[in-house]
Amino acid sequence: MTLLILMIIGGILLLFAVGWGVFWMLIQLGVIVQKATEPPTTDTNTYSLGQGRDVSNDE
Repeated sequence: MTLLILMIIGGILLLFAVGWGVFWMLIQLGVIVQKATEPPTTDTNTYSLGQGRDVSNDE
């Protein structure tokens, strides 16, 4: 009788783990699809010398 109860509890835990794994996989796939549908980043080509710093031979 205790073996049957342990098997039922184990089965419930296994179903919960599989369900959680499927749920998590769907969430991850949703994030991937959302990021894939975003427009690509475009470069504005607005660079200036003031954005950096001078590096001398001493560094």
